[in-house]
Parts: sequence; C-alpha cells; structure tokens
Amino acid sequence: MKRLALILAAIFMVFNGFAQKHQKFTEEDAKQFYRTIQGDYTVIVNDSTTAMAHFTPIWENMGNRFQWMYVEVAMDKKVILQKIIEVQPKTDKQFRVYIHDLKKPEQFVGKWGNRNYFDGFNTSIIKGGKRLTFVKTSDFSYQMHKIMRVSAIDCFPKGDLLHVKFVQEDERFYVKRVPKGTNRILGYQGIKELTD
Repeated sequence: MKRLALILAAIFMVFNGFAQKHQKFTEEDAKQFYRTIQGDYTVIVNDSTTAMAHFTPIWENMGNRFQWMYVEVAMDKKVILQKIIEVQPKTDKQFRVYIHDLKKPEQFVGKWGNRNYFDGFNTSIIKGGKRLTFVKTSDFSYQMHKIMRVSAIDCFPKGDLLHVKFVQEDERFYVKRVPKGTNRILGYQGIKELTD
C-alpha cells in the first residue's frame, strides 16, 4: 500500500509540473488537435497489438464552432467502444473534450469508414458526456490537465486512474492507467497508421 502511495504521489508531481508549465492555448489549437488526431490507430499495450481505434470527423458542415468525431475501437474484430467526442475551447490555456455515449450504438458499427453517414443525423443521437480537460504543454503536445478517476469510459473498469496525452509531432496518443486496487501502471500507445 505504501508503494502504491509513493507511485501515485510521483505521478501527481509529474503531471502537476506539466500543468504549471503549459503554454498559452488558442482556439486554433483545439482545431489543430481535432484535425491531427483524426485517423486510424493500432493500439499497443505492453508491446502487444490489442486493438484498432478509428477517429472519424463528422458533422463538419453543420456550421458549428466546435468539432465532432465518431470514435470506434475494435479488438479481435469485436467492437468494444463507440463514442462521439466533441472538442471545445475552454480558456486561453485549456480546452475540453466531451466523450458522449450513443443512444443506439449498434446502428453505427463500422460507419467510421463512411463519415457522410452521419450527415443524416444530429446531436439527438448522443446522450450523457464525460468531460476531460486538456492543456497545451508544448507546441505539439496536449494532455489531460490532471490524472483522474474514470467512471464513464466503458473500456476501463470504474474507479481506475487515467491520464491521456496526444503528441502531434509523432501523431500518437499515450494513456497511463492505474487499475483500481492495484499498484500497476499500464501503458497504452496508439500509433497512427500511414495512409497513401
């Protein structure tokens, strides 16, 4: 138990240090984050390929100030996560990503390959929402403002500690997870697939 407390204290210190050093954030940063994170990723956990993640832009012609994406993750050809995410500026140093559930997720399985499919729908297809606050920590790096307990992302058990970082330069996302009741730190890496 003492070891877990030391590990978590070290994590908090590192992440708090990042938060104190973050650079000024602009609305253009939110748009750049949205544009860059789009695509297909191979998700690696402990040097093993475990899943495919797709971030597909949707509702780009709705005249909204904010940006929307459909996210689908599949493992062994089985879909394990479907979300709609919304990117919004918050302050000049932070922006928010809202993670929404779908009311009828089965209706959208595999639709990441056809972004126009979503043009026939609007925000009435979503419900709820988990809010993650991000900061800009360098010219090309965005990460969650602080490590947090996750209770609304269904691919993680409730109560796990989670931290997410996206690096624009190498087009990868990184996740650090501490499962509830353990002293393990699990690392996830999403590597964007190259497209022609």
